[in-house]
Amino acid sequence: MKLFTLFVLGTIAFVAIAYLEQVPVLGWLGAIVSIVGWVTIGRALAGEGGAALLTSAILGGWTGLVGAWSAWAFQTGNLFGLSTPGLERVGAGFGFLGATLGLFYWPLVGAAVCFLAAATALGRRLA
Repeated sequence: MKLFTLFVLGTIAFVAIAYLEQVPVLGWLGAIVSIVGWVTIGRALAGEGGAALLTSAILGGWTGLVGAWSAWAFQTGNLFGLSTPGLERVGAGFGFLGATLGLFYWPLVGAAVCFLAAATALGRRLA
């Protein structure tokens, strides 16, 4: 049940993070908030024992994919949206390019951070 709860909350949280990243300037904080979220997930799953490493990596990859896909969808809307003014469309183009690249690397970053957080938490419990 704990895994399912983290799955649902992680999915919702990473869509919300991607949405808040659309705010100019504050959007850069989304990466920091994502890392904090992944560390929290990894540490929460550390109580599961040895399976926590694989489970946290999978959940980190999933939430990374959800966040990246949400950011890509929002940036695509900004780029092709009819209400986007001309100069803002240039910024949306850069955001779209970054979000497209993020589809490939952000799930890997999420998996790695969750794995390392779970491994660190497990190491402390075993010592």
